[in-house]
Amino acid sequence: MTTTGKAWRLIAVLLAFVLLAAACSSDDGDDDADSGGSQTAATAADSGADDDHDEDDGHDHDEDDGHDHDEDDMDDAADDAMDDDAMEDDMMDAELISDECPIPNPSEVIEIDAIGWEFPIITQYAEELEDCEEGNYRFNLQFLDSVEARSAMTQDAATGSPTFELYQGSNAFIGELANQGFLMPLNDLVAKYSDQFDLGEIDEAFWAMASIDGQIYAVPMVSNTMHVFYNKPAMEELGLSVPTTFDEAFQTCRAIIDSGYDIGFLYMLSAGWAWQIEFDSVLGSMGVTPIDPQTGAPNFNSPEGVAAATTLKRMVDECAPGIASSYSTDDVQAAFQTREAILGHTWASRAAGMDDPEASIVVGEIEFAPALGTGSGILAAPAYIDGWGIPVGTPADKVEAIFLAMLAATDLESMQAAAEFGLVTRNGVSHPNGPRDAAAAQASLVNGRGADLTHPAAGIARAKLGEALITILDGTPVAEALAAAEAAYLAEAGDQGLLN
Repeated sequence: MTTTGKAWRLIAVLLAFVLLAAACSSDDGDDDADSGGSQTAATAADSGADDDHDEDDGHDHDEDDGHDHDEDDMDDAADDAMDDDAMEDDMMDAELISDECPIPNPSEVIEIDAIGWEFPIITQYAEELEDCEEGNYRFNLQFLDSVEARSAMTQDAATGSPTFELYQGSNAFIGELANQGFLMPLNDLVAKYSDQFDLGEIDEAFWAMASIDGQIYAVPMVSNTMHVFYNKPAMEELGLSVPTTFDEAFQTCRAIIDSGYDIGFLYMLSAGWAWQIEFDSVLGSMGVTPIDPQTGAPNFNSPEGVAAATTLKRMVDECAPGIASSYSTDDVQAAFQTREAILGHTWASRAAGMDDPEASIVVGEIEFAPALGTGSGILAAPAYIDGWGIPVGTPADKVEAIFLAMLAATDLESMQAAAEFGLVTRNGVSHPNGPRDAAAAQASLVNGRGADLTHPAAGIARAKLGEALITILDGTPVAEALAAAEAAYLAEAGDQGLLN
């Protein structure tokens, strides 16, 4: 392998019991420590998500097309069916590569180019892919900064003849690519291999987050949210408590900056998609969805929307001036690892990196708390997954082999290993040495705003919000940015007939 660069609240509550059970088994003696790898399903989706996971290919099939078929045609059809059965039998009978890569070994070398962005649990999944190189698989993995990776995948897919055959992305990004016709539906392959790879262990909520209109576009492998990270010794030295609301955070960030730090509270707000995610989360903490889940009518250009965007602008201007507007997610992680930042908010999937002695000088210092709130009881935290998808234009004779490699790297054994570094998607999977943020992640998932809406126009709203909100960094007034987003959204969603 070559590597370059870098709700349903009921089920969520069930996760809490798994997490607490895992925490009780921890032998590190830290009351805040937890296994971090136990899995929730559906802390991953909110009330707007489509929980009707369709295992078929999304089309109705009529066994009679209205034409007469001669005997030769019927014989040909029977022969084709027998050939398909024979091919499937051959696949099942083929020698498996290994216990770690339990899929048939291709007769010829299959080279797969993959692209995404790297964080600890993704690194582990990459190692699981590497196990398949004991057979005739070869993987070339390119990890970029998350913003660069998204741009590269979008441009690659738009060519119609992609250079990469495996895309990694969050549910929001997977949905964006799928809505542009850039990803292959995987329903037939999911149905074909569901029993063999126990895909039913991946909760329906996660499949729903990887789907649009019943079409599955990715295999979910990571469950994710955002919450507060803080350097406990540094905060104690300053005599500061961990904030629980945005009002408290602004007071605390000023005190940290006054003590000599350049960063008082760190948010990643250097990209349009990041502004959109954080805006939706702050707005959600006020009990408001960006659009109406049923009609698609916009709610974001509202007093609550102005308050949410103003909160984020203050995070840039007051708490990380000159920094939040330029730091990528990787930069945010590094800021915590180097003690440049002692308080902030980022992805739960970055927690394992805090205790990586090869990258962090603060091993054991970083602790975790639930995401901030606005006082409503709802936290400003999303529910996300990351998964692998296959772009349209991938050679047809490679698709099934690529899908099998995805399954081998996300089977039960693989997820048990990956759970050391974050939340996975198979129910009940945990790791005794999982990251210590499990309690904070669980609280943020259970009490957060949930997953992105699945209304047909929701993707347009996200895109227009991201495009408009990022201009706040260049001086666009908040109200003007939201008005521009609303106008662009209504025009495009209206033209497509998506508003009721």
